[in-house]
Amino acid sequence: MEITERPVPNGMILELAGDLTYSNREQFKAAVEAVWQKGCRHLILHMGGVRFLDSSGLGLLALASQDFKASQRTVSIAKPQSYVREILVLANISKLIPVYDNEQDALAGSQDAA
Repeated sequence: MEITERPVPNGMILELAGDLTYSNREQFKAAVEAVWQKGCRHLILHMGGVRFLDSSGLGLLALASQDFKASQRTVSIAKPQSYVREILVLANISKLIPVYDNEQDALAGSQDAA
C-alpha cells in the first residue's frame, strides 16, 4: 500500500493506493497516528486508489473514526471506487464515516460539521 500525505485547509488528506488489508495494517495505523500527532482536526481518506479492503481494513477505518470522534475531530472518506464503496455500505462503515464522491465535498462536509 502506498500512502501520501497532503495538507488542506483545516485538515489533511491521506491518499491511499493499493489494498487496505491485514498485511499492511501497521503502515495505515502509522500514517493515521502521524496525522493525529500533528493535531489534524479533519482527516480525509482519499480511497480512489484502493482496490480492495478486508475485514481488518474495515476495522482500521472504524477505529480511526472512533479515535478522532472521541477528540471532537472528524474523518471522511473521499472518492472510493464502486466496489470499495459497496463494501463500506454493506459493513455499515458509511454510517460511521461520511463517504463523499470527491475531496471538495469532503472538505465542505467538514466545514458543515464544525
